[in-house]
Amino acid sequence: MKQPQSGPQIERIVHNEKRTLLSVSILLCSLVLSTSVFASGEMSRQTSTAAGGIEVTVDPRVELIGIVFRLAGNPEYGDSSLRPYAKAIERHFGDFGNHPVVKMAVQLRNTRLMSADGPMSLATYIGRDFHPRKSLEQWPWQGLDFRWEKEETEEFLEKLRQFAAETKFNEFFEAQAPLYEEGILACKTLLAHYPDIYKWLDEFFGLERGDELKLVLGFINGRCNYGIRFQSGQTSEKYAIVAPLASPGGSPAFMLQQLGITVHEFCHSFSNPVVDKYMKQLRPAGEELFATHNQAMRMRGYQNWDAVVYETAVRACVGSFVRNSLQTMHSDYYFQREISHGFLWTKDLTDLLEKYENNRDKYPTFESFFPEFVRFMNDYSIKAKM
Repeated sequence: MKQPQSGPQIERIVHNEKRTLLSVSILLCSLVLSTSVFASGEMSRQTSTAAGGIEVTVDPRVELIGIVFRLAGNPEYGDSSLRPYAKAIERHFGDFGNHPVVKMAVQLRNTRLMSADGPMSLATYIGRDFHPRKSLEQWPWQGLDFRWEKEETEEFLEKLRQFAAETKFNEFFEAQAPLYEEGILACKTLLAHYPDIYKWLDEFFGLERGDELKLVLGFINGRCNYGIRFQSGQTSEKYAIVAPLASPGGSPAFMLQQLGITVHEFCHSFSNPVVDKYMKQLRPAGEELFATHNQAMRMRGYQNWDAVVYETAVRACVGSFVRNSLQTMHSDYYFQREISHGFLWTKDLTDLLEKYENNRDKYPTFESFFPEFVRFMNDYSIKAKM
């Protein structure tokens, strides 16, 4: 994630890049887990478990902020496929559509295109009392989406705490515990058959001391999924916020396709900072590939070249996981789907990553190998132009 900016530059980015992110999120959602629960007392009961080194949880911060933006009309938080949950939200919060925090969420969406990953990034920066985990004196907060500005964030959180108290959000969250537990069990059952995600992430990227992997089941997120980071001192939390699917009866389910989504969202936390360091060198390739495959990319919601570069790196990494951890049939399906999405070069880049995987003495980290990645992208884009 980029650091906060100001003036005409942020206006340009907000109206181009962040509109893209909303479109991307909604389109990705149509295709198809946090720290220990931060609420006090009974709110934390039986809502968290560990699976192969990855903590699986339902997070009240995610649900609270998502509910606010649902009431504000953000479509990415408006899915109702989990019917019992959607009905429970309507019953409990239906009379609070004009609450000050909801009105502010509407304003933020209209003036700053606050949507998709923006609200979720703030969720990881607040604690059990919905106060900031970092002081405002430490602003800007590394990892927080740049659409959040200092004064607005302070005002929004004050109104959010009022909303939580006035709506008795804690009581709502506790009442939904059986449904949350059902989702966690479904997730844990699937992960038991594929226990290598943590190991693969560690071997491929390298987990540093203090890294914590948090798989959050985002019940409020409809079909949308996000890769979010929280960084403070030696604390490094990497989140995959993945929406549970709905079974035919409306109960939460966690299926094989969400395994790839989980890896995809975790990979963003590892690969995006590396891509940021090489973005200048990647720009010619990104611009050319975006121009050449403009129609396919726009259909998927990618409106600019840098979004394509971020996705290219992540999709190649996920291809490595699929190739090494799943059956050949799943690997074939994955690369065929990448072609249908316009990322024709994913398999070639995944094959290139074998050089990284087989030569870790020469390339001890993903970042140390990334110049090879850049060279491939530039060479490929030149050939695509011919």
